[in-house]
Amino acid sequence: MNREQSILEFEQKIICLITERDAALKRAQELEKENTELKNKLAFYEGPHTPPSQQMLKPKDKEKSEPKKRGAPEGHRGATRVIPEPDATQHVSAHICPKCNHDPGKRVGTKKKIVEEIVEPPKIKVTEYILDEYDCQNCGEKFTATHEDCPQKGNFGVNLLTYTTMLKYYLRGTLRRVEEFMLHQNGFEISTKGLMDAYLRVGNACESDYNKMVEKVRNARWRHIDETGIKINGETAWLWIFRTDEGDVLVVIRKSRGSNVVREILGENHTGPDVVDGWTAYKFIKIIQRCWSHLLREVDDFRDISENGMRLSDEIHSMFSELKAVLDKDPPIEERKHLKAKCDHNIEALVERYDKFKELEKPVGYLRGGLGNWYTCLLYPGMEPTNNLGEQAMREHVVMRKIIGCFRSENGSQNYQYIASMLASWNLQGKNMFVELEKLLRRELCLS
Repeated sequence: MNREQSILEFEQKIICLITERDAALKRAQELEKENTELKNKLAFYEGPHTPPSQQMLKPKDKEKSEPKKRGAPEGHRGATRVIPEPDATQHVSAHICPKCNHDPGKRVGTKKKIVEEIVEPPKIKVTEYILDEYDCQNCGEKFTATHEDCPQKGNFGVNLLTYTTMLKYYLRGTLRRVEEFMLHQNGFEISTKGLMDAYLRVGNACESDYNKMVEKVRNARWRHIDETGIKINGETAWLWIFRTDEGDVLVVIRKSRGSNVVREILGENHTGPDVVDGWTAYKFIKIIQRCWSHLLREVDDFRDISENGMRLSDEIHSMFSELKAVLDKDPPIEERKHLKAKCDHNIEALVERYDKFKELEKPVGYLRGGLGNWYTCLLYPGMEPTNNLGEQAMREHVVMRKIIGCFRSENGSQNYQYIASMLASWNLQGKNMFVELEKLLRRELCLS
């Protein structure tokens, strides 16, 4: 092989290597772009502002990844049901032996078995009310007699309205499923339009108590406030939750996520205190308790960025543990005031220490934005340091949103907030929702 051929072969190899290198670089760029896109998508499921219930893909700590023992925790009172007293007794005898088909003779003993059963599904009862009309001879007032079982508008009775409302709002049934269920179970045929009209009457009946609840929310010792997106006819709207310390839950649906909604519900001169996250709509409130759950998720998102990120996360977790320990002890108010001043100073010092680390600019900025508001709960015995109670009250509506997709009209969304507020409040306060709704409907639709 002469020199020219060797040079030519080397040149061809160099060209091949350059081509392979360029292809590898191009592929690396494509993979880098794909990786960035996937990280952005994944951030939706495991970001610091993603609720824990949606953080399905985030790696768990090794200590927490160990499988837990199945069953109830220690100290649980158990789930064994108390055997009820029978309402009736049924004696069962046999006249033929199942083996030889002959008369078995006299019994040699008895065996008792208690069975719980529901009665047959109720069928629709149709009643005609003949309502007397009057011209009062004393004052001239013209009126019609009322009956607690006869609504003044519509042809559906109180029990039927309660039944259909609970199928939709408590059991989360879609309109089509409610129609089918009532047809097969109760022999009652109704159209989608008929159901919607019935729900609008129930919503109108709840409106008066809903407005009274707004006043309760305004006058509560404190409130947990949260909001989430929802659609009305395809347009973006927001479902707000205002939960009081006494278990009143006000559902508000507006086409705004701004402070104007908070001002509308709580009043222009509202000062707080309120338990909230870091959303800007709450900045005008003078006394707030910033949510520690959001803070913990924020700093935990930077644990793997650097050693400084890990130390910051550990310190915040330690501060939160100390805060919970103090709240569990329930110290007197003077001690609480002293502790708040001390804790505010400590967290300000922590922000100052970590402010120099550029990679922690976001979590440190989040901490700084809440200075003075991380320990407000110390001044209000019973207040939680997190907004978990607000998020818990929100979950039912998030599930409902996934089922219905969106509201089909403004009336539907407003109607939903009236009914959902009453049911959620009764449920949190340990009241029987069926009984309370029935009483409300009798008062508003039949006797008012």
